[in-house]
Order: sequence, then structure tokens, then C-alpha cells
Amino acid sequence: MTRSFLLCVCLSIPACTQTVSFELHQGFLIVSKCSVGNLRNLTAVIDTGVTETTLDLRVAKRLSLTMRPDAATVGTRSANVQAVSIPRIEFGPLRSESLSGIAADLSPLTYRMGIRPDVLIGMDLLGTSKFIIDYKAKTITFGETPLLKHSARLLPETRLALLDATADAKSLRLQIDTGFNAILIYGGKLRASPLQELDSHSAAFGLRLNAQPAFVGELQIGDWKGKRVTAYVTDEVPAGAPGFDGLFGPTALGIRRLAFDLESHIITWE
Repeated sequence: MTRSFLLCVCLSIPACTQTVSFELHQGFLIVSKCSVGNLRNLTAVIDTGVTETTLDLRVAKRLSLTMRPDAATVGTRSANVQAVSIPRIEFGPLRSESLSGIAADLSPLTYRMGIRPDVLIGMDLLGTSKFIIDYKAKTITFGETPLLKHSARLLPETRLALLDATADAKSLRLQIDTGFNAILIYGGKLRASPLQELDSHSAAFGLRLNAQPAFVGELQIGDWKGKRVTAYVTDEVPAGAPGFDGLFGPTALGIRRLAFDLESHIITWE
């Protein structure tokens, strides 16, 4: 999800390393536990593609939060949501006493994800600390991060996790989205491969897009290069001006460990 304005956030930043375990659903979706207000053990999806932390409407109602009608972009389409001030939220060492977020009906995600999330934890909270996602060990460790085999620069001065990539000599700007399981390019900027159908892998997007496969002869992200990489293309474009050309799901490239250092504007992976 992306919004069209910045947030004022009051956060505390962890000073020491702490590891949080998670479950990996469908091979890519990071699911853990968090607390909001006086509610404990809530099911949380950790998603770098979410700009603002999102509560399920039923959670917002249990907390008796004041809600104000608003709009957000989900996939490529605008959706009606509620703007809320999220009370004390805790995920591992990350804490916020007051976080400007949104509330939305997350029940449709039950079919797409196989779970009913209470919270989508986004970059407004995750971005307050360095962290490394270990898909094999199924842990997120907050604090100092190691330098892994490959690296790429993140765009500074943005609330989104964005990087520049090159696909067959075409420059693209991609959002790193851990809640996604493929590479998706908007606006028909790559040509779909002929005689290919949308398969079950791409159907797991859950974004209801008309997308088709495109085989990229050479894809470069930072110092990493790959040959004949499968991406998906759609003529659709997110509402508003998203500032990026598509989504990059890390597991699409078989990434096992992914480290974010937003202070230095760099990601590393292996």
C-alpha cells in the first residue's frame, strides 16, 4: 500500500541487537506477533511494501480508535480506508507511542494469504532500525547488520524502500516488497513474452492484476546480475504518482538473507 503524503511519527529506536522469529507462509510472506495498545499476541505481516502500518478494522474498533475517512493505494487501485492514530505498538525492540497509520478491512487477505492478519507492519515502523531478514532461519534481527555478498543503494529522502535496476538496458525504479513473491513492472515498460499464460505463481500476487510474464535477458540490481529472469508486466499503473516502476519481491531471486541499513541507504543480500 502507498499513500500520497508523509507522516509525523514519534518512535524510539532500539540500541541493542534483538532477534524476532517468524513463520514463512507460501515461501515468502513474513508473519509474526506484535502488540497494539492493550492487545497482545496479534498476528502481524511484516511488509516493506506497506508505507503506513495498517490495522484491521476489527482491531481498531476493539481499541475504540477515532477514525477519519481517507484513501490509500492498494496495488494499482485506490481504496477507501480510515486514518487512525495507533496507540503504543510493539514489535520486537521497535516501539512507537503514537503512530499515524490507517485502518482497513483486511479480511480479503485471508483468501490470498491463507491467514487473517491483525496488523500490516510497514516501513514507518521498520525504518527506525537496521534489520536483517533471514528467510532460512525465519528470524528478523534488529541492530547492526552484516555486509552480505551483494549490495545496492536505496534512494534517500523517501519513506519507501526504493532502488534502481536495469532490465535489458532499460532503467527501472523498484520498490522492495517483502509482501510480494515476484518482480512486477507497471505501465507496460517491458514487453510480455508471447504465448505465455499467467501461472499459479503469479496468481499468488493477490493484487488482481492483468499481468503477463516477461523474460528479462539480463537484470542488474546493484552489483548483482542475473540472466533470463522471469518478471511480470502489466499495463496498469498505481493511482497518483508512486515514484517507482514496479515491485521487487526478494524471494523471486532466491534471496536467503536480506539486510536493510536505512541510515546508510543500502541493502545487502545473499
